[in-house]
Amino acid sequence: MIRSLSRGWWRGRLTVAAAISTAAICALALAGPAAASSSILGSTGNNPQAIAVDSVGNIYTANYGSDNVSKITPAGVSTILGPTGIQPLGIAVDSAGNIYTANRGSNNVSKITPAGVSTANWAPVGTDPYALAADSSGNIYTANSGSNNVSKITPAGVSTASWATVGTNPRAITVDSAGNIYTANWASNNVSKITLAGVSTILGSTGTNPVGVTVDSAGNIYTANYGSDNVSKITPAGISTASWAIVGITPRGITVDSAGNIYTANFASSDVSKITPAGTSTSLAPTGAAPRGITVDS
Repeated sequence: MIRSLSRGWWRGRLTVAAAISTAAICALALAGPAAASSSILGSTGNNPQAIAVDSVGNIYTANYGSDNVSKITPAGVSTILGPTGIQPLGIAVDSAGNIYTANRGSNNVSKITPAGVSTANWAPVGTDPYALAADSSGNIYTANSGSNNVSKITPAGVSTASWATVGTNPRAITVDSAGNIYTANWASNNVSKITLAGVSTILGSTGTNPVGVTVDSAGNIYTANYGSDNVSKITPAGISTASWAIVGITPRGITVDSAGNIYTANFASSDVSKITPAGTSTSLAPTGAAPRGITVDS
C-alpha cells in the first residue's frame, strides 16, 4: 500500500507535508563494506527537498515548505542560512561557497552567499525548475520540467531562460568534468546531453520516471528511476543499460563517491541503497521518513 501511494509526485508530497513540519537530516557513518550506521545530524526547515555539501563538509538543504535554506555544520549545528524564492526544489553550491536554489513556485533561482546574504530573485529561468547544477566556471543550469528546457545563468546573473531544449519533464541535472550537461527526463524516460555550445541530444534511455541523475569520473551517467525501482547506466558513448541495478522502493536522489560507488535515497522504503562499480546493490542503512535527496562528502 505504501508503494502505490508513493508513486505520484503530489500524493507523495502531500503525505510528507501532512506529517512533517520540521525535518531532520540523517548522517550515514561508513565503517567498511558491510557496516553502516545512521544518525540524525541536524534539523532543517519545512519539507526539505534537496541537499548539497560544500568543500569543508557543511550541509545545505532546500526547504520547499518554508522557502529557505538550512545549513548544518559537520558538528551538527543547524541554522537557517537565508530565504529563497517560492518552493525551492533544487540546490547547488559553487566553488566559492555560494548557495543556489531552483524555485518551482516563482520560476527563478536564488543566490545566498556564505555569509547568508540572500538574493531571493537572483535570476529568472524556465517554467517549473526542479533542479540545478553549477559548473567549474560558476555557471548555473536549471532543469525546467514545465518548459522542457534548460536555463543557463552566468556568474554575473545573466540568464538565458531557454538555453537548450531537452526531453519531456526534466527533473534532475548534473555536469561532467568537461562541462557537458545532462538531464533526467521524467516523462520520456531518457537522458539528454547538452554540450558547452548548447547543442542538445538524447544520450540514452532509462528506466521508468528518472528523477535523479549523477555522473562518475569516467563520464558514465546514472539515473534513479522512481517508477521502476532501479538505476540505469549510460556510457559516454550512449550505450544504455536501463535496469543496471535494483534498489529500494521509489528512489529519488542519487550520488556517486570518489571510488565510483553509487548511492540512492529511496523515498518509499526510507533507506539508502549502495551499488558498487560492478553493479552489485545492497541496502546500506535506514534513514528518516521519505528521503528525497542524497549527497556525499569528501
